[in-house]
Amino acid sequence: MNGSKRSGIESLSVGYLVIAFAVSVLLAWMFKDWWLLIPFFMIAAGLFYLILGFITKPSEAQARKALRDSNYYIFWGGTVGLFGLIWLLNRQYPGNVVPLFVLFVLWIGAIVLVLSLPRMRGSGSTPQQ
Repeated sequence: MNGSKRSGIESLSVGYLVIAFAVSVLLAWMFKDWWLLIPFFMIAAGLFYLILGFITKPSEAQARKALRDSNYYIFWGGTVGLFGLIWLLNRQYPGNVVPLFVLFVLWIGAIVLVLSLPRMRGSGSTPQQ
């Protein structure tokens, strides 16, 4: 990404994260449980970066670096959001560590597959007939 686009994304991120933090504080206050602040904020931040990763499209000149940035946003945004969701699910339904761990492993496997598809398509390797 060029400097102005990166600066714009950073400004957008800071603004959104401040608002997400404020909303998370309000939700934790409404539920009268301040420990919920952390998973609410993780879910909001994770969803933001997941969406940001999907909507940022690299230009032709910047395709390699921008694609890495996009993959970074998708992976870490989804992972942080999933950690927040796992936290909430474990709090609501305690004793489900194994299914939640399986959910996390499935996420890692799925995201690795999805993020490796463009590389496989771009490699030009086709099966011999």
